[in-house]
Amino acid sequence: MNDNDELLFADDDDNLFADEDGDSLFAEEDEGEAGSDTGSDQTWKVMIVDDEEEIHTVTRFALSDYEYKGKRLEFLDAYTGTEAQQMLSEHGDVALMLLDVVMESNDAGLQTVKHIRETLDNHFVRIILRTGQPGQAPEESLITDYDINDYKNKTELTDKRLFTTITTGLRSYADIMAIEHFRQNLEKMVEERTKTIQEQAEELEIKNVKIVGSINAASRIQSAMLPKVDRIKQTFPDSFVLFRPRDIVSGDFYWFSETAGRIFISAIDCTGHGVPGAFMSMLGDALLNQIVNIDEVTSPDRVLNRLHKGIRKALSQESTGNQDGMDMAFCMFDRQAGILEFAGAKNPLLYVQNGEIHKVKGDKMPIGGVRSQEEERIFSRQVVKIDQPTYCYMFSDGYPDQFGGPHNRKFMSKNLRQLLLEIHQKPFDEQQQILEDRLDEWMAKREDINVEYRQMDDILVMGFKIGG
Repeated sequence: MNDNDELLFADDDDNLFADEDGDSLFAEEDEGEAGSDTGSDQTWKVMIVDDEEEIHTVTRFALSDYEYKGKRLEFLDAYTGTEAQQMLSEHGDVALMLLDVVMESNDAGLQTVKHIRETLDNHFVRIILRTGQPGQAPEESLITDYDINDYKNKTELTDKRLFTTITTGLRSYADIMAIEHFRQNLEKMVEERTKTIQEQAEELEIKNVKIVGSINAASRIQSAMLPKVDRIKQTFPDSFVLFRPRDIVSGDFYWFSETAGRIFISAIDCTGHGVPGAFMSMLGDALLNQIVNIDEVTSPDRVLNRLHKGIRKALSQESTGNQDGMDMAFCMFDRQAGILEFAGAKNPLLYVQNGEIHKVKGDKMPIGGVRSQEEERIFSRQVVKIDQPTYCYMFSDGYPDQFGGPHNRKFMSKNLRQLLLEIHQKPFDEQQQILEDRLDEWMAKREDINVEYRQMDDILVMGFKIGG
């Protein structure tokens, strides 16, 4: 036996892979453990890199009967670091490498480690450095500076220790490859899921374009339904309509008509906003046209009574329990009599005379819906005498209920009332601009409290001057 044989057979007691009783040194691994399908299908590839032929021979002989997880070893032989680098680039499934440090140069093994980890970017193969000259490669600096998995002095590698080293390395490799296999499967799943999501997103985008197109068409229909502001200004030269839907279409709408010396004007807030609110607004507009322009009902209270019955009938609320409806402020101005008649469903009329603002409250019930123990819903009529310049205002709850400001609060009806009083003598176009500017300022993003406000509801404010 030569010197190299002694590296693997230190004494007669160290029989290959057996303890003193002849039993297997390590219990056999379960065949079904993770990693049984990693590396080569039938074998574990082990590369021996050493410039001494005897080391290859002895290592092969010592491990000739070795199995791990039911797979034997397949050996690859390299005699220089350069040869090992080339061979590993062709065999990416090498599980373990027994690598000599000193070969064609004193640091050939270390340069091979760097090439494997950095150039080939292979972090799977388990690298076990073996050296017969440990003084030239101190263990502490190698473990710190190089990505190796074990470092052995050749004189340490008896058959038992070689078995232990190989088993530890293969177990580590199997675990890493199992994790890598899981990662690749996960990436594949993510890619497939991402592709599915992208396809769904594209499909949703197509549907969204179609839906938005339909809603834009509905918006054009709703805009055509609303009275032209120029028409209102022909009757009330001093007037404005601030109309800002939250969505493309609106549940708020305004209504206007003039017949036989009587002028009808109303601000209406339907249940909901967006498409559902817009449907209600279309229904309300049609019913108002029928009641006032065709049936010639002129008293505001009777208009609201008829409108309530029409909504309940159109939506079959008696049998379905549907509660949709609308809040509104409705005015009729009789030019000849010089009076303004008002009826309200929850919403008020504000008017300013002689620098003093007044509030005419609406009845505390909406148009539409079903209320328990209610035989008939009767709205009241109130009269304002117009014997001096009178500035009138009607609005939905969108403006006063809008959140904003430095404390993230609603604007509030009392603040809107005070604002209208402050600006009522200004030209009405300027009044509208002030209201819009104040709203934008109220809703502006607040960096100090990290809040960005969005419009909460449809917004409608109407103002007009009569008399004087």
